Amino acid sequence: MSDGRTGVVVDAYSTGAKLAPRFAEAGISAVHVQSDPGMPGFYLASFRPEHFVENVVHEGDLEATAARVAAHDPDFVVVGSEPGVLLSDALSERLGLPSNGSVGSRARRDKHAMAEALRAAGLRAVEELKTGDPAEAAAWARERDEWPVVVKPLDSAGTDGVTLCEDPPAVEAAFAAILGRPNALQGANEELLVQEMLRGTQFFVNSVSWEGRHRVSEVWQDNKRRIAGNLVYDYEELHPRHGEQQDAVVDYVEDALDALGIRFGPAHTEVMLTDTGPVLVESGARPHGSTRDDVIDRCTPSHAAITAEAYVDPGSVARHAGKPYELKAANYCVMLISQHEGRIVGADGLRRIEALPTFAGSIAMLGPGDELKRTIDLFSCPGMIYLVDPDRERLKADYDQLRELEAEGLYELAEPVAS
Repeated sequence: MSDGRTGVVVDAYSTGAKLAPRFAEAGISAVHVQSDPGMPGFYLASFRPEHFVENVVHEGDLEATAARVAAHDPDFVVVGSEPGVLLSDALSERLGLPSNGSVGSRARRDKHAMAEALRAAGLRAVEELKTGDPAEAAAWARERDEWPVVVKPLDSAGTDGVTLCEDPPAVEAAFAAILGRPNALQGANEELLVQEMLRGTQFFVNSVSWEGRHRVSEVWQDNKRRIAGNLVYDYEELHPRHGEQQDAVVDYVEDALDALGIRFGPAHTEVMLTDTGPVLVESGARPHGSTRDDVIDRCTPSHAAITAEAYVDPGSVARHAGKPYELKAANYCVMLISQHEGRIVGADGLRRIEALPTFAGSIAMLGPGDELKRTIDLFSCPGMIYLVDPDRERLKADYDQLRELEAEGLYELAEPVAS
């Protein structure tokens, strides 16, 4: 049954694909807007057209897209995934609906503009240089003489193109490898960032905002490994809302959300807690991607859950702002790491992981017929495993066992064909 309300989801991919079913449970129908006709296939694979009354493909004409959407008399526009941030801002503004507005949109996508917005608000931001000149980047790093430095795209995702460089030649080599090629969000990488290497403990905070009030749903510690010059995801650990580290991080994140103009909707904000305090890595004005919201809901209401709730019942944000979330169980999200390449012909090793006492689910898992790659970023990760238990010691024990099983081999690969 419908209550007569209609919502618009821009780029309902990844976790954003979970919003429309939650709206439907509340009697709200949904219209989908695809922000780019050339949307990458890894996004489109998660799209579920049956959840929407219409799929509007944006061809670059805001007025035309707004007219098609306005025919449904929508009550709100929400972004589902990173590529849709700019269009969601513009479309919601054009339709006169709750919106972060288009004036500050670039700072919610471009990492350099993001850092500049924080500095303008008096917040600590990463030291960096934006340039398309490899020699200029190497000279900047040489003058600072604090190694390693990080080279990364202005606008991408999943550690795509993020490279640690130990010396000026490595900086120039990273520019040669990344500059000018498309990134994971189909940007052109016409310029890159060279940044200081932030040292400390990395966290990310999921939140939803309404009229400038912020409700925090989850605080996770994000652990990465360094493999062959790349930062590779290891595991993420869900923490209670309060604690010395969490309090420092959340206070900073809420100030950062204000500085970036995130007044409405979801945000996924990554922060490095350094010896001198929190420093923003990046903030995405969209839901946390690549998650199993149903698994997280076993621990605490997930980012997808509180985002949907905010649009169904906007007053929910003010009611929960500043209050701790209940944590029924701890959670590890473990990213598998492959040291091998080849076509998968068997995955019996995964059954041993599924037999672990704390195993709670998986996402984006490769299987027979898929090509296994060496893991250098999120896009070459062969899958993610969720472990859930009230006892963190049991989680850690099963995490260690998982890595042992992984070292023994989870996949059977086809023999390479002799040339």
